[in-house]
Amino acid sequence: MVIDILNEIKRSPGSNAKKEILSVNAGNVLLRKILLYGLDQFTPFNIVKVPKVTERSILPDENDRWSRFFDVADRCISREISGNDAIGDMHEALSCADADEEMWMRRILRKHLAIGASTKTVNKVFPGLIPTFDVSLAQKFDHARVAEKSTVCVEPKLDGIRCFAIVRDGEAQLFARSGKMITNFDNTIGRDIAGLGDGCYDGELMGEDFVSLMRQAYRKEGVDTSATYLSLFDFLSLDEWKSGNTTMTCRDRYKELSQRVGAKKCESVKVITRYEIVPDIEKIETLHRIFVDAGFEGAMIKDLDAPYKFGRGYEVMKLKSFHDVDLIIDSLEEGTGKHVGKLGSVTVTFNGVEVRVGSGFSDALRETVWQSPKDFIGRMIEVRYQEVTPDGSLRFPTFVCFRNDR
Repeated sequence: MVIDILNEIKRSPGSNAKKEILSVNAGNVLLRKILLYGLDQFTPFNIVKVPKVTERSILPDENDRWSRFFDVADRCISREISGNDAIGDMHEALSCADADEEMWMRRILRKHLAIGASTKTVNKVFPGLIPTFDVSLAQKFDHARVAEKSTVCVEPKLDGIRCFAIVRDGEAQLFARSGKMITNFDNTIGRDIAGLGDGCYDGELMGEDFVSLMRQAYRKEGVDTSATYLSLFDFLSLDEWKSGNTTMTCRDRYKELSQRVGAKKCESVKVITRYEIVPDIEKIETLHRIFVDAGFEGAMIKDLDAPYKFGRGYEVMKLKSFHDVDLIIDSLEEGTGKHVGKLGSVTVTFNGVEVRVGSGFSDALRETVWQSPKDFIGRMIEVRYQEVTPDGSLRFPTFVCFRNDR
């Protein structure tokens, strides 16, 4: 049975072992379909919680049981059925399966297979099976890339959480840069951006400060979203996002974005201000200094004629006085002096070089980490630094936050 394969994958430690199981079962069409429906975060089922099954009429054939489930799932995706009709048909489909199969079907509906295999792992065995989340990312500023342009646009570099909002049929889903869903703002930002019309809206969640913003974005209770808003800087049509082929220029995308937001009164959604200038290096550096003095991270320089780039490219470049990198905590070290009995520093690895990060931690966080060190080893943190030293280490590394969105 296919659920035996799923359980084997779940129990197996390490991505290599999981990939081996997937490879052995590469010809299992049903397994591939389960992985697709369970890991594809961009195709919602549009169905709320389905009541518990109390009476079953189990179909004798495994393929028939799963076919019944996927048939209803497809009709929910296309909105052929919705509301109580969708709930009723899905409940009937679940009642045709046994209890173990029902558990996996419900995991698919929640988009949470929990088998310990990421989209990246699955796509290594089944290339292109699961749609990936490739938002535009900036390269470091290189003036030669824009020197021959008549004009470029320069925007302040925001210090928030990257947020890519997809609106379909008047309903919005918010995603972090990694593709992880952000649901704590559905009733505020999600509601406002849903009114802008179908499309993809690219921006950053902003708040009073970055650490507080991270806490509000991913905490499970006691969420306070009153000080959070979405600052938008780009737009894509649904067709362009789905196909991965874009033709609309940066200039035209910003115009479309501004018109959509300008036509609505959105308390929690704003469009970032941009400046179109001749790409003179002194003018760009002057704007950079103005942005930094105003509290921004730096400047973003964009090619006005470029289409949206999926992934990292020189269509968008960043100019900063410092740099950030996400690294995994390898080990912890106790502090000295006033930090005895607390965290002193963490060790991370940057391009094969061990780096100690000891600043940026509050006293309360130092105590919390040292009380439960095993809970923090292996977690990803954002580290801010001035430059890479000649020996490959980081100059003035400082802890910024835990990256719960990655």
